[in-house]
Amino acid sequence: MCGPEHAPPILALHGWQDNAASFLPLAALLPEYRVVALDFPGHGLSARRPLSSPYYIWSYIAEIRGVVEHFGWQQFVLMGHSMGGAVACLYAALYPHELSKLVLLDILGPVATSPAQLPAQMREALNQLESLKARQRHYYADFQAAVLARAEKGLALAAATLLGQRGVVCDEQGCYWSFDPRLRVLSPMSLSEEQVQAFMREIACPALVVLSTGFWQKRRAMFDLRKNYLQHATIHELAGSHHQHMEVQATEIAVLIRAFLI
Repeated sequence: MCGPEHAPPILALHGWQDNAASFLPLAALLPEYRVVALDFPGHGLSARRPLSSPYYIWSYIAEIRGVVEHFGWQQFVLMGHSMGGAVACLYAALYPHELSKLVLLDILGPVATSPAQLPAQMREALNQLESLKARQRHYYADFQAAVLARAEKGLALAAATLLGQRGVVCDEQGCYWSFDPRLRVLSPMSLSEEQVQAFMREIACPALVVLSTGFWQKRRAMFDLRKNYLQHATIHELAGSHHQHMEVQATEIAVLIRAFLI
C-alpha cells in the first residue's frame, strides 16, 4: 500500500506472472491517492491455489471482493494491467455501483475463444497440465540471473528487478521465480467474444484506457471492435512496451490518470 491512509483508494491489479510491485512506479507518481496493490493467488507472495482449483480469470473476483470488504470501501477506483485489467473489466461489470472510475493499462477485456475452438483448447490445456507434472523447477545461478532472464522477454531491467524483489526466491540450489508453474498452462475455459461483449457493455463508470502502440499493432482488429463495447471510454496510445506503466512512459501515464480522476 502506498499513499495517505485516508486518501481516495485505487485498487491495482497486476498482469499475468507479475506481482504487486509492478505498480510501485505509478504509485510513487500518484502520492495523493491510496494505491493498494495485491498479489493474485499463485503470484508474488500470495499462496498458490489448491491443485483442484484452476486459475480461471473469473476466479480472481473472489480475492477482489475480499479486499473491498476488508477495507470497507463504498466506492473506489479499479486499475488493472494486462490480465489484471481483464479481471477488472469483469468486476466492473458485476459490481458497477462500487466503482467511480476504471483504468485499463494495455488491455481491452479478457482473451476470448470461439465455441468451435474450445474443445481443442481444453484438450491442449489438459495435455500441458500432464506434462507440467514431470518438469523440474527452473533454477538460475543467482538473483541477477533470474532477473535478466525476465528482462530478456521484453521488460526493462529496472522493471524486472522490481518484480524480482517480490517474485524471486533463493535457496541452496540457486534462485527461481516463485509464481505457480500452473500459470503457464493454457486455460481450459475462456469466454467467447459475445460473452466478453456482454460483460463490457455492463461497465457503467467512465474508463481510461492507455495502450502501447507496439503491443496493439498486431491486435488492431480487436481494438477496433472492443473500443465500442465501453459506454464511456477515453483512450490513449503511447509508445513503449507492454509494461510501459513500469518504464519511461510511467510519468506520462500518471499525468493521464490524474487528469482522468479529477
